[in-house]
Amino acid sequence: MKKIILLLASVMGVAMVSQAQVTKTLSVVPGGLYKALTYDERVNTTHLILSGTMDARDFVTMRDNMKNLEVIDLTKVRIEAYEGDKGTEINTKSNSVKGKYAENTIPQYAFFKNGNGSGAKKLQKVIYPKNTVAVGYKAFYACYNLTEVSFPASVKELAAEAFYNCKSLVSITVEGNAPIAKMGKGVFFAVDPSTCVVNVQPGTKDAFSSAKQWSAFSNIEEIQPAE
Repeated sequence: MKKIILLLASVMGVAMVSQAQVTKTLSVVPGGLYKALTYDERVNTTHLILSGTMDARDFVTMRDNMKNLEVIDLTKVRIEAYEGDKGTEINTKSNSVKGKYAENTIPQYAFFKNGNGSGAKKLQKVIYPKNTVAVGYKAFYACYNLTEVSFPASVKELAAEAFYNCKSLVSITVEGNAPIAKMGKGVFFAVDPSTCVVNVQPGTKDAFSSAKQWSAFSNIEEIQPAE
């Protein structure tokens, strides 16, 4: 009897582990992510890997319909411009409003639903498209479990409050050879500057240490070149 119980416990343990991470990989077109996924995939996917093209409508799908997302890989994605009422902006009644969304930009309110003040609760990491130029207003506002972010060298702007209240953020990597100069107010508000490490390119630490907002971080470390 004990052997049977132990065997069942072992099988159940394996099943729980196998269910812990659910990965979905697919190619998308702008506005097509929702229909490209089944209901179960939208509900259960924890790791999403996309390629192709997308726009603000697809960020709505990830934010509002994929509550278990932990890691999103957009390395092979191009973000297209979009204008309309199906994007990430909503009013206080939780109704979509017409907005403009720039190309190659993580859209405003990407993972923060401004109508109810809720951020993506399980999101830990988003790998940006390589041609990303900006992160929009309140894009990751109140994403409490976001732990790391890496900005491609193409990023030139971080809008106001982009990472406001991302209290678990412990690693920021800047791939460009200079501080991101165009930054709105409160980009990293409530991120602990004493524990979050800013990883920068060789020879740029002094520039970051004297740059507005970046200078607040006490752990700015130069990335060691690979041997």
